Amino acid sequence: MKKFLLFLGILLLIAVAVGLYAWHLTGQRSDKFKRLQSEARQYVQDEKYAKARRSLTDSLDYVVKQEPTENKIDQISNFQTAVNFLKVANYSDAITSFQSVLKYQKAYAILSSRSNQGIKTAQAAIDKQKAETAAANSAESQRAQQADAAAKSSSAAAAASSVASEWTEAYKTSASVPQNVVVQARKNLQQAGIKVDSLTDDDIRNMIVAAGKVPENIVTYAKQHGNK
Repeated sequence: MKKFLLFLGILLLIAVAVGLYAWHLTGQRSDKFKRLQSEARQYVQDEKYAKARRSLTDSLDYVVKQEPTENKIDQISNFQTAVNFLKVANYSDAITSFQSVLKYQKAYAILSSRSNQGIKTAQAAIDKQKAETAAANSAESQRAQQADAAAKSSSAAAAASSVASEWTEAYKTSASVPQNVVVQARKNLQQAGIKVDSLTDDDIRNMIVAAGKVPENIVTYAKQHGNK
């Protein structure tokens, strides 16, 4: 009986020792896990994301339920991707990546806050690009309109100058200038910006004859001689 009790006591001591050792190991694992998690949290705060991921990855060796830690690692990875997109001015993909960071509800709140700010920054950049593009298109359209107007003006001037010297040379006296030529000459002078309201048909006939003697077209003659 004494031997049995002694044997039982030894077994009990061994069980207690093993239990204490296991408890000690569990405590150590828990302490290491908490320390690595705390390190990771501080690294995230300091924007040292690579180190934060490394600490979180190391902490997986000391915990059974790994999903929460894996979510934090994924959240950091998505945030880093978003930041990289933002740096290279890929604003649309940056917004998408920042939005994915917001889906992690039980991870780092500070990354969610930074992601919201990142979305605002990216959207502001997109809006600025759109405004600049619209302004550039508007300026280009305005330049095109001005060029078209200039071309039309030049064409009108050329048309106004189409009363060539041979046209005016054909008439030696005012009496020889027919009415249809007077009408055309008046029209060409008006298109060239020359005021003809005060000029009679005979005045224009005299101008045609005088231009033919130079010889010049009637528009050039009117500009050089002040409608005289």
